[in-house]
Amino acid sequence: MLPVVFGAVWLGGWYFAGLVALAAGLMYWEWQGLCGEKGRKANLFALFCASGPLVLLIAGSTQTLVGWILMTLVIFLLHRYGRQGFLAAGFAYIYLACIGLVWLRGLDMAGMETVIWLGAVVVMTDTCAYFTGRTLGGPKLAPKISPKKTWSGLVGGIVGAAAAGAVVAGFVETNIVTITLLSGVLAVVAQIGDLAISKAKRTFNVKDSSNIIPGHGGVLDRFDGILSTSLAMVLLSLAGGASPLLWL
Repeated sequence: MLPVVFGAVWLGGWYFAGLVALAAGLMYWEWQGLCGEKGRKANLFALFCASGPLVLLIAGSTQTLVGWILMTLVIFLLHRYGRQGFLAAGFAYIYLACIGLVWLRGLDMAGMETVIWLGAVVVMTDTCAYFTGRTLGGPKLAPKISPKKTWSGLVGGIVGAAAAGAVVAGFVETNIVTITLLSGVLAVVAQIGDLAISKAKRTFNVKDSSNIIPGHGGVLDRFDGILSTSLAMVLLSLAGGASPLLWL
């Protein structure tokens, strides 16, 4: 999937927004399946979740996007859909995180580089955590939520993410210390996002969010770390007035 994803990030515009919209719709469709919600109403709200990234690209303004979000919330209330906490929380989480990705890519300066950095951090976190955990083993990170995750894996993921951040900082010619440290923090955020989805699956006694990707489960299983780090990156960019890659 990496060539497709990074190709869309490179091209930006409709290519990236379209891919994120597709992922958003599939992820919320899977989330509804976890919660036992299926049928036409589930498909309708999956489409609404997919609409966010596209509306942001079309509108080009925060005001229009806020209006669209409010309209979507009204529809939630009309259908009494939000009474089930997991459904409402999942919608807000996936919807806002995916909108955040398109917003980050659309930043006037370093938008593409920021999304590539985010993706590299998540990929290296997952990869290094997996191999380090399998090699070193040791105490479990959260045995009741994800029995295979270890503290050594988390440390390995942090180191891998920090290395990825240092490489990106070198190419972008930004503050390598700041980006390396932030990459390590984002690795922890990615693992929290992973554990949050694992907790939901365990709550509903489901192994994978779906079987859309043969041998890998669902889209939500693959992009859980992207969701949490997207929200964190948006908050960092808003707080700092620009992408962290542009911080002095």
